[in-house]
Amino acid sequence: MAGHSHWAQIKHKKAKIDAQRGKLFSKLIREITVATRLGGPNPEFNPRLRTAIEQAKRANMPWETIERAIKKGSGEIEGEAFEEVVYEGYAPGGVAVMVMATTDNRNRTTSEIRHTFSKFGGSLGSSGCVSYLFQRKGYIEVPANEISEEELLEKAIEAGAEDVQSGPEIHQVYTAPEDLYEVKDKLEKLGVPVEKAQITWIPISTVSVDDPETAKKVLRLIDALDDLDDVQQVIANFEIPEAILKEVGT
Repeated sequence: MAGHSHWAQIKHKKAKIDAQRGKLFSKLIREITVATRLGGPNPEFNPRLRTAIEQAKRANMPWETIERAIKKGSGEIEGEAFEEVVYEGYAPGGVAVMVMATTDNRNRTTSEIRHTFSKFGGSLGSSGCVSYLFQRKGYIEVPANEISEEELLEKAIEAGAEDVQSGPEIHQVYTAPEDLYEVKDKLEKLGVPVEKAQITWIPISTVSVDDPETAKKVLRLIDALDDLDDVQQVIANFEIPEAILKEVGT
């Protein structure tokens, strides 16, 4: 999981910038809408929706905005008919990339993602071209400054998690996909401050990117993909040494 662990630390820093730019609201509204459509409008019986609402509240989203997204998802008021789509492709250096998008116009989204891959030296592939290099996992983020690695590890084991990895800003807890929300709820009952919980893809193996120019191209592509309005998550199987990350200014 080294590649995802590495990228998660970078993404955590970028999320703060996204929140300032307002991009986070757009992505959270889509997540609330889709979660409602798939699991119903009652967060007590829809853990994905409950988690999305919690994240929206942490981002200081007004309740009226949250409520409107729920009503759109349930069909109570008219709105975009969002669907989830997964795209697969390659970044420079042979790095495999998975893109999770939420869209109301698949043709538009596909065109934007293909253009972004091409513009930044990558290529959009066909379904299945890289997904075999990843596995689906539940993923939970915990602020590193609020609980020690040792204490979290003990509580994560008690809650039924599979693995814990720690970095300078966040701890990452991994679960089986079907156990994500149960583990999240148990962690919170044990006093663990959960910042994010979602189903994601974790690389089974990683590609080492040791050339600074290639590293810069990889990060620019993934950053550009993540900036697209329709994109919810970008996962890649790269591993970039810390010295090169510092050199390219990340």
